[in-house]
Amino acid sequence: MGFISDQLIQWHKTSGRHNLPWQNTHDPYLIWLSEIMLQQTQVTTVLTYYKKFIKRFPDIDILANAEEEKVLELWSGLGYYARARNLHKTAIEISKNYDAKFPSSFDRLLSLPGIGRSTAGAISAFAFKKKKPILDGNVKRVFTRYLGIKEWAGKPSVEKELWEIATRNLPKTNKHIHTYTQALMDLGATICRRTQPLCNNCPLKSKCISFKKNLTKEIPASKPKKTLPINEIYLLIINSRDSYLFEKKPSKGIWAGLWSMPELENFKNTANWIKENLNEDDYKMLEIGKHKTSFTHYKLNIHFQYIFLNSSKLLKTDNCKWIKKSSLKNAALPSPIKKILNTLKDV
Repeated sequence: MGFISDQLIQWHKTSGRHNLPWQNTHDPYLIWLSEIMLQQTQVTTVLTYYKKFIKRFPDIDILANAEEEKVLELWSGLGYYARARNLHKTAIEISKNYDAKFPSSFDRLLSLPGIGRSTAGAISAFAFKKKKPILDGNVKRVFTRYLGIKEWAGKPSVEKELWEIATRNLPKTNKHIHTYTQALMDLGATICRRTQPLCNNCPLKSKCISFKKNLTKEIPASKPKKTLPINEIYLLIINSRDSYLFEKKPSKGIWAGLWSMPELENFKNTANWIKENLNEDDYKMLEIGKHKTSFTHYKLNIHFQYIFLNSSKLLKTDNCKWIKKSSLKNAALPSPIKKILNTLKDV
C-alpha cells in the first residue's frame, strides 16, 4: 500500500490545504492546541477559537499559569470541555516536568492528559518528523472506503485493523511524513467527505473499492444505534435586572468547572431555596420551560423556572455568584445554558 503515501504527498502539493493558521510550523505547542481543538469539531468552528486562544495564551507557560476558569471561558461554546481541562493539566505538567518543552518521545506524549494515540501521532509527525500513524475520523473514512470495509470503524477489531493499515501505509522515510499526515487529513476533510464525496477529484479513486463498487453511501458504516437514556435536571434562572445568578458545577460530571444555574431535585423547594440562599421571599415567576439537549451517552431534559428578583443580595453559598448580563459573552457557560438565556425576555 506504500504507493498511497507517494500519491497523497504529490496530491497535497497542488490540492491540499496550506494556509490554516496552525500549518507551516513545527512548534509542538501550536500543533497540539490545534489537534485538541479539532477533535470532533470542524475546522471552520475552530479557526476563531484557535486565534483567540493563542492570543491569550501564546505559550505553554502562560497557559500553565492561567486559572482553569479563564481557560474554560475562552473554550466556552466549543463543547467537550474535558478537552480544555486536560489541555490545562498538560500545560502544567509540561511546564513543571519538562522545562516548558514538549517531549519528543511518543510514549511520553501519550502519557499526557487528553493526548491519545492519534493526537500523539500527529504531534510526532508535524513537530518532530517522526513516522507515527494517525487515525482520526477523516482517516478512518479514507481507509474504510479505499479498502471497502463495511463494518463500523469504531468496532474494536476493525479499529485494530485500521491501525495496522495506517502503520503499513506510512512513507518509507521520515522526510515527507508531515506532508503525508496533512494530506490524509485533507483528503478526508475536503474530498472523501461523509456525504457527497468528490470521488472524481480523488487521487486514490483508481483502486478505491468503494468508488469502483459504488459503495460510498454505505461506507463508512454508521455507529449501531442504541436507545439513549434520558436524564432530567431542574434549574432556577434568577434575574435581578442587571445580573443572573450562577452556580459553579463540581470538578467532575456534566459541565465540570463551568457556571450553570442553581440546580434543585425538583421545583417543590423553589421558595425555600430562594429564602435560604438569598434571604428573599418576594419574587415573580416569569416563565416555566424545558430545553432538550444530547450528549454522547444520554439525552438531557433541562427544566427551568425563570424568576425575577428585585434584589441581588449576597449569598450564603460559596459556589454561587451573580454575573452581569454584560459579562455573559465571556463567561464559562455551557452552550445549552447560553441557548436558554437567549430565548428569555429580559426584564
